[in-house]
Amino acid sequence: MQERYILELHKDNVNLKIALSANDSGHAQAQAADIARALVSDSYNIAYGKQRETKLSRLFRDLANNNFDYKLCSLWNGSKVNNTPCVYALGKRHYIRNLIIRYLNIADDGHTAKPKCDCRDCINPYHFKHSKEKNEKISCGDLKMLVAYRGQGARVTQIAEAFNVHRSTVYRELRIDGDT
Repeated sequence: MQERYILELHKDNVNLKIALSANDSGHAQAQAADIARALVSDSYNIAYGKQRETKLSRLFRDLANNNFDYKLCSLWNGSKVNNTPCVYALGKRHYIRNLIIRYLNIADDGHTAKPKCDCRDCINPYHFKHSKEKNEKISCGDLKMLVAYRGQGARVTQIAEAFNVHRSTVYRELRIDGDT
């Protein structure tokens, strides 16, 4: 049975309380540290108690319990900015996919997480692809495959068809990769 906790986060004189459910106090502490890192808070306190569950606390619960199915999209039904899922917490806007990347402690190195399922509202971490730029058509991993295909003699039109992009995108990526 899961125990109920209240996580209070602090940043620049702004406080936020989040409902937390965990198997035990060690699990609650681990979740609290992950959530504090994801929301870039200065400090946090955790205590026993009940707190109203919000969309953000449900997201963190799902992440802690790995409640995501590889085959299904998990749709965000909260706030959006430019059709991108986001949440406002501790006086700052956090894009949900980047928040998840920070929660999972995956070094983002300036990369942006996008859903490879092409569903704008999807926040399923299994559906993430990482891009160097906001409007990038080919992800970092796909670029290596693109270069490998080209090295094996595949035609640009074949590569473009395989990655579902225009052939000019393939030419541009090959030129950029050749410059580095």
